[in-house]
Amino acid sequence: MNKLILGIDAGNHMAKVVGPHGIDIFRTNICDWFEREVEESFGEDDMEFEISGRKGFAGTIAMFEDEFGNGSMYGDTKAHEDNKIRVLLAINRYLDKYCPNVGTLSIVTGQPIKRHKEEEKKIIQQMLIGQHEVKVNGKIRSFYIDNVGVAPEGSAAYWAKPATGLTRILDIGSGTVNAATIMDNRHINNASTTFNFGMETVKDKNDMTTIARGIIRNTTKLKWNKTDKVLICGGIAEGIAPAIIEHYSNGEIINPTIKSGNGVKVLVPVYANAVGYYEIAKGAFA
Repeated sequence: MNKLILGIDAGNHMAKVVGPHGIDIFRTNICDWFEREVEESFGEDDMEFEISGRKGFAGTIAMFEDEFGNGSMYGDTKAHEDNKIRVLLAINRYLDKYCPNVGTLSIVTGQPIKRHKEEEKKIIQQMLIGQHEVKVNGKIRSFYIDNVGVAPEGSAAYWAKPATGLTRILDIGSGTVNAATIMDNRHINNASTTFNFGMETVKDKNDMTTIARGIIRNTTKLKWNKTDKVLICGGIAEGIAPAIIEHYSNGEIINPTIKSGNGVKVLVPVYANAVGYYEIAKGAFA
């Protein structure tokens, strides 16, 4: 296979990648490079990188070594350099893990609903389309990205579990919560948005009841009904779902599936967007 199609959800906390060979996940923390006197290992995703003239550490090592905090760029847009580095690192890891001889890729990645606008999407596409050379842990790799689709976060997760009629989606991330409404395969703008808070930005990330209450309160402003079908995804989905379902009685977790050999593999909810992106990418670029 000379060309690869991937769905890449490069989140503020974890990057999730879905493709024809399987899945991958790693911490997306990034920090600037410095000379280490003691070279400790912090996790299998430790990366020392050089990309586009920038030199740094990424993965679990950056989470511990960053002197300025937790090493993640939060906010309601992915149109920035940190996201570019996350996506390129995600591609490099996937190639290393599954298909090191692939040189050309087409991908779909995401942008929060609130900033899913043409000018923002073009910035992301311009950052990623073209030839790239990355150096990770001393190994240099070159690859070419010929197509980049930018899908709305949350809304894209619908394609991991398509349904007829009205479907609401809560994509609860580390920096944002995407609230999406889909009606018969179409995104409904006036009932969808991005809330600019997430599990890593609230005061007490263990207080699921209060966080769920904040999410519910904001969705009522979008005129969501208590009896609507609500699909819940994101890394915290299993923990927060009971508190959300107390209000949205028809709520359920998205457990996306992918083909695996001759069967089907069921994934945890954190992969919902990545699976959705992959399904969109196959439809657009295959």
